[in-house]
Amino acid sequence: MKRIGLTGNIGTGKSTVARVFEILKVPVYHADLKARAMLEAAEVIVQIEKLFGKQVLDSRHQVDRKALAAIVFNDKNKLTALNNLIHPLVEADFNEWCSLHKDKEYILQEAAILFESGFDRLFDANILVTAPEELCIARVMARDKLTRGMVNARIKNQWPQERKLKLAQYEVINDEVALIIPQVLAIHKAILA
Repeated sequence: MKRIGLTGNIGTGKSTVARVFEILKVPVYHADLKARAMLEAAEVIVQIEKLFGKQVLDSRHQVDRKALAAIVFNDKNKLTALNNLIHPLVEADFNEWCSLHKDKEYILQEAAILFESGFDRLFDANILVTAPEELCIARVMARDKLTRGMVNARIKNQWPQERKLKLAQYEVINDEVALIIPQVLAIHKAILA
């Protein structure tokens, strides 16, 4: 079974591309969704509180993701601390998930910071979804109801697309001009070859 990484900066449309692969019956592990779910585990909440204090917990003693984001996306050291807590949990969960799909020709892991986290080392190849930055900003502002400043704070914690392109084996351009499906089909065929 081949392991393929799927990544792209915020607002590029990774999830849209992942859905096309899912239609092709390729199992997709959504690392960002798994990481978000892990923030609800009692033992993780305890660690989050130790790292960031009570101000990142809501009245139900759950992680307030907006409060946490406001801290970590404005402080690289705090973002690193959060990633050091969550990434090993995601990696272990991913490895377990892979064992459930070992009969497949290949699987995908969709992850926003695949290269930044070093997770690209887990994969046989990596796909990068790209889009113009202004389009990405507009998409995220509309989708997540964030201000331009909030989106830019997230962007500055990601590597530039040009740097990632040098490391990716495949690219899907999602600029609302190029058609996504033919690009995905070509990559799917190449991976199966």
